This record gives sequence, structure tokens and C-alpha cells, in this order.
Amino acid sequence: MSTKYTTLSTKYTTQINNYFQAQGRETSALTFQVSCEGASDKAMWTVVCKVSGEQKGVGTASTKAVAKDLASKAALEALGVETT
Repeated sequence: MSTKYTTLSTKYTTQINNYFQAQGRETSALTFQVSCEGASDKAMWTVVCKVSGEQKGVGTASTKAVAKDLASKAALEALGVETT
């Protein structure tokens, strides 16, 4: 299942940070590995969301922010957290 973004969103990135804080977990356990491929005008960003070094979500999009948000959403779902 993919989510199509037409505007810049950080909804899930914010949600995963809030989730970690609400659980009393260190947000430092949450890391993002970023890579980019392609020419600057057609670049595709891939972001891997890791929790304590373990991959929990991956997102790919034409902007880094959207790729990070998609990775955050996938990680939330992998953690069993309801996304809205």
C-alpha cells in the first residue's frame, strides 16, 4: 500500500517522535538513514527508519521530507501504532 503525497507533510515523523516521548523512550533510539539517487532535478530519496538499530520502515519519494514521513509511517505500523 502506498500513500500519494501532493503536499509536504511531516505528520508521521511528528507522530513517531511523540510516540517515543509518550512511552518514555529516548528519541535517540530513533534514527533515519538517508540516501539519494538520480540527477538533482529527478532525484529519488530513500529513508530508512531504525529503532535501536533495527530497520522498522522505509520510504521513497521525490523529496527527503516526504520519504522520511513515509518511513516514519511504516515504522509506526511495524510497531503496532495506529496511524491517523
